[in-house]
Amino acid sequence: MSAPSAFPAKKLLLSILTVESAKDLLKHRSFILLIFLILVADRFLHQQFSNSEIKAALSFSSWQDRLPQIIFHDLPVFIGDWLFQPITLAVFAGLFLFKQVVSLWPSSSLRRWHKSSGEAGMLSSLLGLKLPQFLWDLSALAILCSLVLLWGGLNFGWCYLWWQATGASAAAWVFLLMLVLVWPVVMAGLSFSSKLAVLQTGSFKQKFGLFLNLFRVPRLFLGSWLFFLARIILEMLFVAIIPLGALLYMDNVLLRTFLACLSITPSYSYLKMASFKFFLFIYSPYPLIQEEFKDYLLAMSVKKPSMPVKNL
Repeated sequence: MSAPSAFPAKKLLLSILTVESAKDLLKHRSFILLIFLILVADRFLHQQFSNSEIKAALSFSSWQDRLPQIIFHDLPVFIGDWLFQPITLAVFAGLFLFKQVVSLWPSSSLRRWHKSSGEAGMLSSLLGLKLPQFLWDLSALAILCSLVLLWGGLNFGWCYLWWQATGASAAAWVFLLMLVLVWPVVMAGLSFSSKLAVLQTGSFKQKFGLFLNLFRVPRLFLGSWLFFLARIILEMLFVAIIPLGALLYMDNVLLRTFLACLSITPSYSYLKMASFKFFLFIYSPYPLIQEEFKDYLLAMSVKKPSMPVKNL
Protein backbone atom coordinates (compact mmCIF):
# COMPACT_ATOMS: atom_id res chain seq x y z
CA MET A 1 0.00 0.00 0.00
CA SER A 2 1.75 3.10 -1.20
CA ALA A 3 1.19 6.66 -0.12
CA PRO A 4 0.37 9.47 -2.54
CA SER A 5 3.21 11.60 -3.76
CA ALA A 6 1.66 15.01 -3.16
CA PHE A 7 -0.08 16.61 -0.21
CA PRO A 8 -3.75 17.51 -0.95
CA ALA A 9 -4.74 21.09 -1.73
CA LYS A 10 -4.29 23.53 1.15
CA LYS A 11 -7.49 25.46 0.38
CA LEU A 12 -9.53 22.27 0.58
CA LEU A 13 -7.97 21.36 3.91
CA LEU A 14 -8.75 24.83 5.30
CA SER A 15 -12.36 24.57 4.10
CA ILE A 16 -12.80 21.12 5.64
CA LEU A 17 -11.34 22.12 9.00
CA THR A 18 -13.33 25.36 9.29
CA VAL A 19 -16.54 25.66 7.27
CA GLU A 20 -17.36 21.96 6.90
CA SER A 21 -16.50 21.10 10.53
CA ALA A 22 -18.53 24.03 11.90
CA LYS A 23 -21.54 23.13 9.74
CA ASP A 24 -21.51 19.50 10.88
CA LEU A 25 -21.00 20.54 14.51
CA LEU A 26 -24.16 22.70 14.36
CA LYS A 27 -26.01 19.93 12.56
CA HIS A 28 -25.16 17.13 14.99
CA ARG A 29 -24.59 19.28 18.12
CA SER A 30 -22.02 18.77 20.84
CA PHE A 31 -21.43 15.65 22.92
CA ILE A 32 -23.75 15.99 25.89
CA LEU A 33 -21.62 13.56 27.86
CA LEU A 34 -18.94 16.24 28.16
CA ILE A 35 -21.19 18.41 30.32
CA PHE A 36 -21.68 15.53 32.74
CA LEU A 37 -17.91 14.92 32.89
CA ILE A 38 -17.31 18.62 33.60
CA LEU A 39 -19.74 18.55 36.51
CA VAL A 40 -18.14 15.41 37.93
CA ALA A 41 -14.64 16.89 37.61
CA ASP A 42 -15.73 20.13 39.28
CA ARG A 43 -17.23 18.29 42.26
CA PHE A 44 -14.27 15.96 42.63
CA LEU A 45 -11.63 18.70 42.59
CA HIS A 46 -13.46 20.90 45.06
CA GLN A 47 -14.09 18.01 47.44
CA GLN A 48 -10.56 16.60 47.31
CA PHE A 49 -8.42 19.74 47.05
CA SER A 50 -8.57 23.35 48.14
CA ASN A 51 -7.94 26.20 45.73
CA SER A 52 -4.70 27.04 47.51
CA GLU A 53 -3.42 23.47 47.07
CA ILE A 54 -4.22 23.49 43.36
CA LYS A 55 -2.60 26.90 42.86
CA ALA A 56 0.51 25.79 44.73
CA ALA A 57 0.79 22.63 42.63
CA LEU A 58 0.49 24.65 39.41
CA SER A 59 2.94 27.33 40.51
CA PHE A 60 5.97 27.38 38.22
CA SER A 61 8.30 28.63 40.93
CA SER A 62 7.35 25.78 43.26
CA TRP A 63 9.00 23.09 41.16
CA GLN A 64 11.29 24.67 38.54
CA ASP A 65 14.38 24.62 40.80
CA ARG A 66 13.79 20.96 41.63
CA LEU A 67 13.00 19.89 38.07
CA PRO A 68 16.21 17.85 37.47
CA GLN A 69 15.79 16.10 40.84
CA ILE A 70 12.15 15.40 40.08
CA ILE A 71 12.82 13.98 36.60
CA PHE A 72 16.07 12.10 37.09
CA HIS A 73 15.61 10.85 40.66
CA ASP A 74 12.06 11.08 41.97
CA LEU A 75 10.34 10.00 38.75
CA PRO A 76 12.29 6.73 38.23
CA VAL A 77 11.78 5.80 41.91
CA PHE A 78 8.07 6.54 41.67
CA ILE A 79 7.66 4.55 38.45
CA GLY A 80 9.67 1.64 39.84
CA ASP A 81 7.50 1.46 42.95
CA TRP A 82 4.23 2.11 41.14
CA LEU A 83 4.69 -0.55 38.46
CA PHE A 84 4.70 -3.31 41.07
CA GLN A 85 1.54 -2.17 42.83
CA PRO A 86 -1.63 -4.27 42.40
CA ILE A 87 -3.59 -1.15 41.49
CA THR A 88 -1.45 -0.51 38.41
CA LEU A 89 -3.43 -2.87 36.20
CA ALA A 90 -6.68 -1.26 37.35
CA VAL A 91 -5.29 2.20 36.49
CA PHE A 92 -4.33 1.07 33.00
CA ALA A 93 -7.76 -0.51 32.53
CA GLY A 94 -9.41 2.70 33.69
CA LEU A 95 -7.34 4.79 31.28
CA PHE A 96 -8.23 2.47 28.42
CA LEU A 97 -11.93 2.68 29.32
CA PHE A 98 -11.68 6.47 29.49
CA LYS A 99 -10.05 6.50 26.06
CA GLN A 100 -12.93 4.46 24.65
CA VAL A 101 -15.48 6.90 26.09
CA VAL A 102 -13.80 10.08 24.82
CA SER A 103 -12.42 8.72 21.54
CA LEU A 104 -13.72 5.37 20.25
CA TRP A 105 -17.36 6.06 21.07
CA PRO A 106 -17.42 9.53 19.44
CA SER A 107 -15.47 8.12 16.48
CA SER A 108 -18.26 5.59 15.99
CA SER A 109 -20.78 8.42 15.80
CA LEU A 110 -18.58 10.45 13.46
CA ARG A 111 -18.08 7.48 11.16
CA ARG A 112 -21.83 7.11 10.81
CA TRP A 113 -22.34 10.83 10.22
CA HIS A 114 -19.80 10.85 7.42
CA LYS A 115 -20.88 7.55 5.92
CA SER A 116 -24.54 8.45 5.49
CA SER A 117 -26.89 11.38 5.85
CA GLY A 118 -28.77 9.79 8.72
CA GLU A 119 -28.41 10.71 12.37
CA ALA A 120 -26.30 8.59 14.68
CA GLY A 121 -27.47 8.67 18.26
CA MET A 122 -25.14 8.16 21.20
CA LEU A 123 -26.74 4.86 22.20
CA SER A 124 -26.80 3.43 18.69
CA SER A 125 -23.16 4.43 18.20
CA LEU A 126 -22.23 2.66 21.43
CA LEU A 127 -24.19 -0.47 20.57
CA GLY A 128 -22.62 -0.48 17.13
CA LEU A 129 -19.17 -1.10 18.63
CA LYS A 130 -17.91 -4.68 18.54
CA LEU A 131 -15.32 -6.55 20.60
CA PRO A 132 -12.80 -6.80 17.70
CA GLN A 133 -12.81 -3.01 17.47
CA PHE A 134 -11.88 -2.69 21.14
CA LEU A 135 -9.18 -5.34 20.73
CA TRP A 136 -7.77 -3.62 17.64
CA ASP A 137 -7.66 -0.28 19.44
CA LEU A 138 -5.93 -1.94 22.39
CA SER A 139 -3.32 -3.48 20.06
CA ALA A 140 -2.72 -0.13 18.33
CA LEU A 141 -2.32 1.56 21.71
CA ALA A 142 0.21 -1.10 22.75
CA ILE A 143 2.29 -0.32 19.65
CA LEU A 144 2.00 3.42 20.24
CA CYS A 145 2.98 3.11 23.91
CA SER A 146 5.95 0.91 22.99
CA LEU A 147 7.22 3.49 20.50
CA VAL A 148 6.73 6.33 22.99
CA LEU A 149 8.50 4.40 25.76
CA LEU A 150 11.39 3.68 23.40
CA TRP A 151 11.64 7.36 22.45
CA GLY A 152 11.32 8.51 26.06
CA GLY A 153 13.77 5.90 27.35
CA LEU A 154 16.48 6.76 24.84
CA ASN A 155 16.18 10.49 25.51
CA PHE A 156 16.02 9.94 29.26
CA GLY A 157 19.21 7.88 29.10
CA TRP A 158 21.43 10.44 27.39
CA CYS A 159 19.90 13.38 29.28
CA TYR A 160 20.48 11.54 32.57
CA LEU A 161 24.13 10.91 31.68
CA TRP A 162 24.48 14.57 30.75
CA TRP A 163 23.01 15.64 34.10
CA GLN A 164 25.19 13.19 36.04
CA ALA A 165 28.34 14.41 34.31
CA THR A 166 27.71 18.16 34.51
CA GLY A 167 24.81 18.75 36.92
CA ALA A 168 23.28 21.07 34.31
CA SER A 169 19.57 21.69 34.81
CA ALA A 170 19.33 22.16 31.04
CA ALA A 171 19.37 18.36 30.72
CA ALA A 172 15.94 18.18 32.35
CA TRP A 173 14.52 20.89 30.09
CA VAL A 174 15.92 19.18 26.98
CA PHE A 175 14.30 15.92 28.06
CA LEU A 176 10.96 17.71 28.46
CA LEU A 177 11.43 19.33 25.07
CA MET A 178 11.93 15.93 23.44
CA LEU A 179 8.68 14.75 25.00
CA VAL A 180 6.87 17.88 23.82
CA LEU A 181 8.17 17.38 20.27
CA VAL A 182 6.73 13.88 20.08
CA TRP A 183 3.42 14.73 21.78
CA PRO A 184 1.57 15.79 18.58
CA VAL A 185 2.43 12.43 17.03
CA VAL A 186 1.18 10.67 20.17
CA MET A 187 -2.07 12.63 19.90
CA ALA A 188 -2.33 11.65 16.24
CA GLY A 189 -1.81 7.99 17.13
CA LEU A 190 -4.46 8.11 19.85
CA SER A 191 -6.89 9.79 17.47
CA PHE A 192 -6.24 7.68 14.38
CA SER A 193 -6.33 4.39 16.31
CA SER A 194 -9.97 5.02 17.26
CA LYS A 195 -10.94 6.12 13.77
CA LEU A 196 -9.32 3.12 12.13
CA ALA A 197 -10.82 0.81 14.76
CA VAL A 198 -14.41 1.75 13.89
CA LEU A 199 -13.98 1.11 10.16
CA GLN A 200 -16.36 -1.60 9.01
CA THR A 201 -14.12 -2.71 6.15
CA GLY A 202 -10.56 -3.96 6.16
CA SER A 203 -8.73 -6.65 8.08
CA PHE A 204 -6.62 -6.28 11.21
CA LYS A 205 -3.52 -6.31 9.02
CA GLN A 206 -4.82 -3.66 6.61
CA LYS A 207 -5.75 -1.32 9.44
CA PHE A 208 -2.36 -1.77 11.09
CA GLY A 209 -0.71 -0.95 7.79
CA LEU A 210 -2.56 2.36 7.70
CA PHE A 211 -1.83 3.03 11.37
CA LEU A 212 1.90 2.37 10.99
CA ASN A 213 2.03 4.66 7.96
CA LEU A 214 1.72 7.51 10.44
CA PHE A 215 5.28 6.74 11.55
CA ARG A 216 6.84 5.76 8.21
CA VAL A 217 5.23 8.02 5.57
CA PRO A 218 6.62 11.60 5.71
CA ARG A 219 3.42 13.13 4.35
CA LEU A 220 1.28 11.59 7.07
CA PHE A 221 3.84 12.23 9.79
CA LEU A 222 4.46 15.90 9.03
CA GLY A 223 0.83 16.73 8.24
CA SER A 224 -0.40 15.05 11.41
CA TRP A 225 2.32 16.66 13.53
CA LEU A 226 1.33 20.14 12.36
CA PHE A 227 -2.42 19.57 12.74
CA PHE A 228 -2.23 18.06 16.21
CA LEU A 229 0.22 20.69 17.38
CA ALA A 230 -2.44 23.27 16.52
CA ARG A 231 -5.07 21.12 18.24
CA ILE A 232 -2.96 20.84 21.41
CA ILE A 233 -2.57 24.62 21.56
CA LEU A 234 -6.32 25.17 21.16
CA GLU A 235 -7.17 22.46 23.69
CA MET A 236 -4.77 23.92 26.23
CA LEU A 237 -6.56 27.26 25.92
CA PHE A 238 -10.22 26.24 25.77
CA VAL A 239 -10.20 22.85 27.53
CA ALA A 240 -7.58 23.52 30.22
CA ILE A 241 -6.59 27.14 30.87
CA ILE A 242 -9.98 28.86 30.69
CA PRO A 243 -11.93 26.16 32.63
CA LEU A 244 -9.17 25.84 35.23
CA GLY A 245 -9.13 29.60 35.66
CA ALA A 246 -12.88 29.54 36.24
CA LEU A 247 -12.44 26.68 38.71
CA LEU A 248 -9.80 28.52 40.72
CA TYR A 249 -11.05 32.09 40.66
CA MET A 250 -14.86 31.83 40.62
CA ASP A 251 -16.75 30.91 43.78
CA ASN A 252 -20.19 30.67 42.20
CA VAL A 253 -20.57 27.03 41.20
CA LEU A 254 -23.24 27.74 38.58
CA LEU A 255 -21.19 30.50 36.94
CA ARG A 256 -17.94 28.55 36.81
CA THR A 257 -19.72 25.42 35.54
CA PHE A 258 -21.47 27.47 32.86
CA LEU A 259 -18.20 29.08 31.77
CA ALA A 260 -16.40 25.71 31.76
CA CYS A 261 -19.17 24.12 29.68
CA LEU A 262 -19.23 27.11 27.34
CA SER A 263 -15.47 26.81 26.83
CA ILE A 264 -14.98 23.04 26.78
CA THR A 265 -18.07 21.57 25.13
CA PRO A 266 -18.20 23.42 21.78
CA SER A 267 -14.43 23.66 21.41
CA TYR A 268 -13.74 20.00 22.21
CA SER A 269 -16.64 18.84 20.06
CA TYR A 270 -15.44 21.05 17.22
CA LEU A 271 -11.90 19.69 17.52
CA LYS A 272 -13.22 16.11 17.47
CA MET A 273 -15.21 16.90 14.34
CA ALA A 274 -12.25 18.64 12.69
CA SER A 275 -9.94 15.76 13.67
CA PHE A 276 -12.21 13.23 11.99
CA LYS A 277 -12.39 15.32 8.84
CA PHE A 278 -8.61 15.72 8.91
CA PHE A 279 -8.28 11.95 9.24
CA LEU A 280 -10.48 11.43 6.18
CA PHE A 281 -8.58 14.15 4.32
CA ILE A 282 -5.05 12.91 4.95
CA TYR A 283 -5.95 9.22 4.52
CA SER A 284 -8.26 9.84 1.54
CA PRO A 285 -5.90 8.44 -1.12
CA TYR A 286 -5.89 4.99 0.47
CA PRO A 287 -8.38 2.46 -0.96
CA LEU A 288 -9.64 1.29 2.44
CA ILE A 289 -10.78 4.81 3.36
CA GLN A 290 -12.15 5.43 -0.13
CA GLU A 291 -14.25 2.30 0.09
CA GLU A 292 -15.66 3.16 3.52
CA PHE A 293 -16.40 6.85 2.87
CA LYS A 294 -16.79 6.99 -0.90
CA ASP A 295 -20.01 9.07 -0.77
CA TYR A 296 -18.48 11.71 1.50
CA LEU A 297 -15.21 11.85 -0.46
CA LEU A 298 -17.11 12.05 -3.73
CA ALA A 299 -19.21 14.91 -2.35
CA MET A 300 -16.06 16.73 -1.32
CA SER A 301 -14.52 16.14 -4.75
CA VAL A 302 -17.59 17.65 -6.38
CA LYS A 303 -17.36 20.74 -4.15
CA LYS A 304 -13.61 21.01 -4.62
CA PRO A 305 -12.33 19.38 -7.87
CA SER A 306 -8.80 19.25 -6.46
CA MET A 307 -9.78 16.58 -3.94
CA PRO A 308 -7.59 13.52 -4.71
CA VAL A 309 -10.17 10.72 -4.78
CA LYS A 310 -8.83 7.58 -6.41
CA ASN A 311 -10.22 4.20 -7.30
CA LEU A 312 -13.77 5.00 -6.25
